[in-house]
Amino acid sequence: MSEQSNRVEMPFTNEHFIAFCEMMLGQPYWYGTCLYKATSSLLSRKTSQYPSSYATSRATRYRQDVASKKIVADCIGAAKGYAWTGGGIGVLEAIGSETTYTSKYGSNGCPDKGANGMFTYAKSKGMDWGAIGTLPEIAGLALYKSGHVGYYAGNGYAIEWKGFSYGCVKTKVTGRGWTHWYKLPFILYGNDPIPTIDDTLPIVDLGARTLRYTKGRAMLRGEDVLAVQARLLELGFDFGKADGVYGPLTAAAVIAFQSSQQLDADGIVGPVTRAALQS
Repeated sequence: MSEQSNRVEMPFTNEHFIAFCEMMLGQPYWYGTCLYKATSSLLSRKTSQYPSSYATSRATRYRQDVASKKIVADCIGAAKGYAWTGGGIGVLEAIGSETTYTSKYGSNGCPDKGANGMFTYAKSKGMDWGAIGTLPEIAGLALYKSGHVGYYAGNGYAIEWKGFSYGCVKTKVTGRGWTHWYKLPFILYGNDPIPTIDDTLPIVDLGARTLRYTKGRAMLRGEDVLAVQARLLELGFDFGKADGVYGPLTAAAVIAFQSSQQLDADGIVGPVTRAALQS
């Protein structure tokens, strides 16, 4: 296994952080939250705290998020939540389930700063930063414009919790108005280059077996799993190394893909999800 593959498995590396962000694609944006489980009590607290962001016209969607057991964040809240959960520990498994996880406020070197304040804080800690025109090809960099932050996924794309109407989405860096990039103080950045995505790869046979991950049971292995993993990577849903094992990271990447296609986000590769991957 390469050093970069090892780093993808290590919380708080930039490779692990951006892979985690990729797996959060499709989750909702709630202003003032930091990767919290959507609950009725959270909705009530945030409505009282930020009434303009939790207007009555948005109530139905918020309640749907609660019913679906989504994980919610705002733009900088995603990075803070990642740090406060020890590198996203337990967060992905809690999507759509009753599973709980621990979030410790202000932990792991991440203060409670807003989008603007985190940029100022990073500079005060001596982190590398620069104008957006000098953006280096390093995954996991924060992208900044006044009042907003995203995270560089490589190859000209970013992951951002864009707003109420969008949630967590993958966007092109160009045209989004970013003014600066910077390194987050609580992320360990390596020097591995990001592999360029080959958009000319042919569609492969993804098999016919239903693929699913069940905690506590033996994980499925095989060439069909490897083909699904390769297709996910081709489409930009990064989970680490394609190893032919259908584990929790691969299942989370499938959930992110399903959410992006407005499919049932259950992490199971059946006929519908397979057809979407192939198309």
